[in-house]
Amino acid sequence: MSLISVSFFIFICILLIIYYKVKPGNQWKVLLIGSLVFYAWVRPVYIVFILISIISTFYLMRNPVRSHWILTLIINLGILIVFRYSIYFDVHSLIVPLGISFYTFMTLGYAHDCMGKKIEPETNIFHYALFISYFPQITQGPIGTYKDMKDQLISPHECNIINIKEGGYRCIKGLFKKLVIAGRLTYYVDTVFSSPNNYNGLTLIIAVFFYAIELYADFSGYMDIVCGISRMLGITLTENFKRPYFSRNIQEYWRRWHISLNEWFKEHLMLPAVTSGWNRKLSKMLGKLFPKAKKGTLRTVFPLILVWIITGIWHGAEDVYIGWGVYFAIIMLFSVCTMNYMKKLRTKIHWNDDNIFIRIFQTLRTFIIVLFGEVMFRAHSLSDAFSIYKKIFTTTRISVSEITSSLTAFGNGNQALASVIILTVLILGLFIVELLKEKDENSFMSHRYIYAAGMLIVMTLFGVAGQSNFMYQAF
Repeated sequence: MSLISVSFFIFICILLIIYYKVKPGNQWKVLLIGSLVFYAWVRPVYIVFILISIISTFYLMRNPVRSHWILTLIINLGILIVFRYSIYFDVHSLIVPLGISFYTFMTLGYAHDCMGKKIEPETNIFHYALFISYFPQITQGPIGTYKDMKDQLISPHECNIINIKEGGYRCIKGLFKKLVIAGRLTYYVDTVFSSPNNYNGLTLIIAVFFYAIELYADFSGYMDIVCGISRMLGITLTENFKRPYFSRNIQEYWRRWHISLNEWFKEHLMLPAVTSGWNRKLSKMLGKLFPKAKKGTLRTVFPLILVWIITGIWHGAEDVYIGWGVYFAIIMLFSVCTMNYMKKLRTKIHWNDDNIFIRIFQTLRTFIIVLFGEVMFRAHSLSDAFSIYKKIFTTTRISVSEITSSLTAFGNGNQALASVIILTVLILGLFIVELLKEKDENSFMSHRYIYAAGMLIVMTLFGVAGQSNFMYQAF
């Protein structure tokens, strides 16, 4: 059941009516049943595998000992690996269960928190089942934590008109990002990346830029929709984006992009790796090679490499994703290892981070670093990615003929001109909105319902029909 379909709209309307009509103590049961119906709608067999994860993790973690923790890892990661990576072993008949990566992370996060005594193991399997299967977050996140979600999911909620209106407004905003901005950019991006060798450097640069905007509009649009739906139900989901393209360094970027995933890696992989025995031994060996380096810096080297390689593999076992992970591992390591030197240098040259021109420079620099990595993320293979890099650096020219040539991916004549005008207005509008909200989080809130009406009109006129799937559903 797609989030941008008539059937989903009907599903939400029926669910909200039942949710607020039943006794408050039964609301969580409505959510559980509704979540299982939503999950089984696409393919009923999917429900078997999520139930295996739910039941096994629940009973094993009621007594959180090391052997149970290892068995939990084997079961959940085993299912994930079999379905996500079977295609790389010439097994093509398996269909990946919906949201398997995200609910696996939630089950393992819960189990790890039980092992670390951060939470008490749940005693009601149906409460735990609701946490894992809660339908707004199951397909693409955000990756919720049991500590943050349990009370919200189980507690009764009164029908609040403000929650309904605010949630509805956010859903409209998400649909606008998906159907108008991402939908309009998709055609150009797909056309160029399908045969990158046929285009010049300028066209490839535009396609990479458009892809970054498309990915953000698509993914953050999804988050707006699910957070809006949850708001209608009186439940607050973790925010997953905070205007990442205004980041001034790469660490800040990853604190603003896919926040829940990065927090998961930090809590359940990075920090345990930093304090592990194997990392202490490797850090000591590295310290002998670099005696002047700080111990804290040395102890982050191998965990950073581990986290980014796993992040790449999590997105897929293709060489492009592994290359993307290695690229950001190198960037992050360089940033961490040079941090103290850069602080001293900035002090010597009286570098003022609050200077507007320096802030613009830092933001553009970070955005370019991200764009460079996104080439690998979007390319069909590493050879395609390297070909794109080569063409960008060797064939990029700024001239009337090159600009005209870059428009061919839009189509011909009036179609290309109309697409350019529409996309220029949309991207400029998105930039202005994001910039103003970066300065003041409450921007555009006083007349938001007028803006919502405007977005609905624009969606009717310029929304791209048929864009039913969100990009991150592939992961």
